[in-house]
Amino acid sequence: MSSKISSVKDMYQQVESDSLSVEAVFSALSDNKSLSLFNIIGTMSSPTSDAGQPTGEILISRMNLTRRQYYTRISRLVDAGLITKKRTRFVLTSLGRVVYETHKTIGVAIQNRWRLQAIDSIQTSQLANRMSTEERQKLINTLVGDCDKIRDILLCHCEAEKMIMY
Repeated sequence: MSSKISSVKDMYQQVESDSLSVEAVFSALSDNKSLSLFNIIGTMSSPTSDAGQPTGEILISRMNLTRRQYYTRISRLVDAGLITKKRTRFVLTSLGRVVYETHKTIGVAIQNRWRLQAIDSIQTSQLANRMSTEERQKLINTLVGDCDKIRDILLCHCEAEKMIMY
């Protein structure tokens, strides 16, 4: 019994420390200037990017930041594990790349919000009760077929619902 309690306690502490990390990531990106700075670094860190990363001084002037504001934001992004300094420029860490790609996915979802709202409307209507899983999948493919990441997320959710029903 005691081992179960300590295992639950360990699990809780792990979740607690993970949530602090998630909180640090969201906190580091919580204002528009920090998010813009992160996106610039992400864009410039991309393997397909030909352009060199602008210097800190250029970013400070373009983003209308003071030196202190710039370095405070850079420090938060570094502390959250999103960026690191490589030679003379900042680049995304592996965690930063995951967060950057997720941020881009959120942007695509927001751009296609009306399609997602249409799916929600149909799924919450009485019509949804009569729809088979295959019909739901076809509906999702029709509405968001050109948005691969969004489609995959929604179809994965459909599969999970199907497994719960059986």
